[in-house]
Amino acid sequence: MRTTIWDDFKIYVLNSGNVLNKLLALNIGVFIVFGIIWMVDHLFVTNLNLEETIKSLYVGFPSNPTQLLYRPWSIVTYQFTHEGFFHLLYNMMVLYVAGRILREFLGDKKLLNVYLLGGAAGAVVFMLAMNIFPLFMASNPYIIGASASAIAVLAAAATLVPNYTLYLILIGPVKLVYIMLFFFVLDILNLAGSNGGGHFAHLGGAIFGFVYIRSLQNGNDLGAWLTRFITWLQNLFKPKSNIRVSYRGPAPVKPAKPQISQDDIDAILDKIAKSGYDSLNQREKDILFKASKDN
Repeated sequence: MRTTIWDDFKIYVLNSGNVLNKLLALNIGVFIVFGIIWMVDHLFVTNLNLEETIKSLYVGFPSNPTQLLYRPWSIVTYQFTHEGFFHLLYNMMVLYVAGRILREFLGDKKLLNVYLLGGAAGAVVFMLAMNIFPLFMASNPYIIGASASAIAVLAAAATLVPNYTLYLILIGPVKLVYIMLFFFVLDILNLAGSNGGGHFAHLGGAIFGFVYIRSLQNGNDLGAWLTRFITWLQNLFKPKSNIRVSYRGPAPVKPAKPQISQDDIDAILDKIAKSGYDSLNQREKDILFKASKDN
């Protein structure tokens, strides 16, 4: 049976529970929309500069706290907006690689938590830096991009499984923790550069990713409230069925699913941190897989 691009999109994005695919698709989709706006603006020589106007006044996260009062949604929208193809490509590559790892171990809900809350943390650190350091006070910039969110996911993955090894072209095998340290040091060295605000946002995202996993390992999910809120929104807009099903006789008893305790998961994560994923036996891998599906 022949499938169309739209069929594939529905299978792998719209109807899929894969949050990573949805995040990638949303970022790419927003980039295409702004690209179309830019193209129309230039083809008809309108000189309206709609693309820049929308980014600076509506979806970009401002450095001025007063402006944030008039567009509080920008703490989310800025995370899906990019400036140029290579800006998008870089962020999506980091998100794809780190997101697959984090999703494998913790599931879709926690990946979404790290992405959104890491991006929000990056925005807050950006705003603080712009209003604390004299170097930035003369300007009134805004930020866009998924960099803080992607770095938050990378930092979370590196904190969870630091010995996870990636094979980089021209370099070879490198542990995830060293890749994260490379980005972290690079951001610190560029704090006073032309994109200093962006690098402060990266650091905010990275710190959140680290703190999120450490808190999770201590039994505290910093994103639990966000999961509940998103679930509430999904239920709010979910179409309600008018079909009622009545049963005659006793309802069939479903076998109880074995419960997986947080202590079991924490013990497995500790083992991964010390000895790597390959040190797990099949039972431990099965427990981790089931836990990720539940989350």
